[in-house]
Amino acid sequence: MKKIKLLIITFLFAGFWSCDIEREPFQDLSDEMVFSDELGLEAASLGTYAILKQNTFMRPYHFHGEYGGDNIALSGATTDHLYFMYNFQHVPNNYHLNSLWVDSYRGIINCNKIIEFAERGETPRMDHIIGENYYLRAFFYFTLTNIWGRPYTQDPHNNPGVPLKTDADRDNIPPRATVAENYELIVQDLKDAAEMMAEYNRPTSEYNIFASQEAAWALLSRVYLYMEDNENAAHYAGKVIDSGEFSLLQGDDFARYPTFVPEENSETIFACRAMEDEDDYSWFAVGGMYARVDGVGWGEMYASRPYRELVGQYPEDLRNEFIEPQLVGEDDEGNPLMWIKYIRETDEAQGSQMFETHDVYQNEEGVWEYEAGGQTHPVETEENNGDTLYYIYVNGDKTYVELKPRMHTRNGYPQYYVLKCSNQGGQPQLWSPVISRLAEMYLNRAEAHAKMGNESAALDDVNVIRERAGIPLYGIDIEVPGDKTVLDIVLEERRLELAYESHRRYDIFRNDKTLDRRYPGTHDRGEALMTVPPTHPRVVEFIPEPQLLAQPNLVNNP
Repeated sequence: MKKIKLLIITFLFAGFWSCDIEREPFQDLSDEMVFSDELGLEAASLGTYAILKQNTFMRPYHFHGEYGGDNIALSGATTDHLYFMYNFQHVPNNYHLNSLWVDSYRGIINCNKIIEFAERGETPRMDHIIGENYYLRAFFYFTLTNIWGRPYTQDPHNNPGVPLKTDADRDNIPPRATVAENYELIVQDLKDAAEMMAEYNRPTSEYNIFASQEAAWALLSRVYLYMEDNENAAHYAGKVIDSGEFSLLQGDDFARYPTFVPEENSETIFACRAMEDEDDYSWFAVGGMYARVDGVGWGEMYASRPYRELVGQYPEDLRNEFIEPQLVGEDDEGNPLMWIKYIRETDEAQGSQMFETHDVYQNEEGVWEYEAGGQTHPVETEENNGDTLYYIYVNGDKTYVELKPRMHTRNGYPQYYVLKCSNQGGQPQLWSPVISRLAEMYLNRAEAHAKMGNESAALDDVNVIRERAGIPLYGIDIEVPGDKTVLDIVLEERRLELAYESHRRYDIFRNDKTLDRRYPGTHDRGEALMTVPPTHPRVVEFIPEPQLLAQPNLVNNP
């Protein structure tokens, strides 16, 4: 059976890429596709699942959600169009976003054919496959709407979303619907998906690499959270938690989360399964930008200073294991570096907290010294609650500095590798992108409770995540700081837990927060946007130029 499926998938992709491109992405799929039996439905669906893990879809999906946030710092300029999702200097024809648009609508058309032509009620398995296609269509539309539509909280009934294509007619080329209309279809599709998948479960060995009823509930929870429908967000998150199908990884297993295949990961609700020797997960995989593993990968996008400081508040926090500083080896370790934080005052990066480094050496008395301006200066110390603090004087002002182990750098930026998208099964850049996992459900419910005023319930869910991470619990070990609300605590924990999983950009803007990029990284080049308010035009992307040319009724974002 597996060989037959693989042959069909190969045929389907040959069909995808040989299709007429005059009206991309609303083109027909192969006429030979059969929708009257389980095998035909399965084959068509496998082709759609395969789109999710292709680099042409998954890389821009990840880039947009994560590179547009504040957990990352690029260490150099690049001609790759990922740069424009990172620095918010958009271009009319971003080839990453164009490929995501095309792939998404290819997947949608495939789902539409199954939804339109498949016979319901034939067998529970057939109904389940139909339900999977409702889920997949909702996921594609949710992705498209997040990229090209403004946050739902910003006048969704008037702001444009993306075209809603719900049939297989290539001559029907709809204009852009509103964000509210997009969300209405997404919610309905996910409800239909959950209903259609209620009577049949895939085998355990396949459960979380295909859509399921719980996967539909999980995505519904996120969608409702984005809509600020907090009651439903909490309700559907609770349904997943209470299903008993999933459990949080603990201890070392959690610290090795990305190394497990999804089928062996009890926390994964739905992931796009990457296969060794079958999928292109090498230099150009998502993890290749974050780390160079066993000689594979670029290793140019690092964990940002503010994220490192946040997760580093508790060295015992297991989430520190996903960040790997590239320390110079013991044989040539030498003396540490002195790091001086300072505030830039240049026009393009005013207010940005940056850094400079100096070599430091111990003199005969054991005092650290450094050279600047042709002179030797001491690094002085003071004690504070048992900690040794270091400081120097800059232009007569006392300035605190840090002495850190010597690290490898790129263009002066310290290499803090991110390992959350690498090392599946011991393969350097193999990774199965996680769409939903159980930890998100606790955090969705926590955020919803906080916004509804149920602060105790919100902290209970946050503490589930903190206890697993091995750090103090709110209301038990520590109290909520006086300068923070419970919602602030929830969003901070969400940032810590879901970093590098394509959530951060959307979590900032949908909560009416301003993105703060005033930290080291090459996002400060040119006409830099060091802060991006949620109402800024660049929060949404330009529709790619090839789509505007192919579909004249599309109106671009300003």
